[in-house]
Amino acid sequence: MSIYNSCCLNGFMVINYQYTDAVITGLRKDEFGLLLSIEENGRKKPAGIMELITPAARKQFYNLYYDLIVEGNKKFIYLDPKIKCRVKFRNHTKNGLLRIPSFVEYIS
Repeated sequence: MSIYNSCCLNGFMVINYQYTDAVITGLRKDEFGLLLSIEENGRKKPAGIMELITPAARKQFYNLYYDLIVEGNKKFIYLDPKIKCRVKFRNHTKNGLLRIPSFVEYIS
């Protein structure tokens, strides 16, 4: 991997996306966002909030999530982490979260 994540080429910005598999652990209530976690060493580590998802994938999520609700509070609905997806992201933040995670596909 290069030191730079993006550079300009003939006036266009080239972004070096990375990909990872994550589980959806919750849903933000006020504006759309899915809580993501990544499995590391048998544990789930918080990975950030994914806001970028296709309308078709969002509709598919809304058809699945209701049966997976575990608990909730004013800001979030927490889910049993059964829905897995592949996401692309630019890099990691200094806190170890995914920077600008975007939905790619659901995985089994």
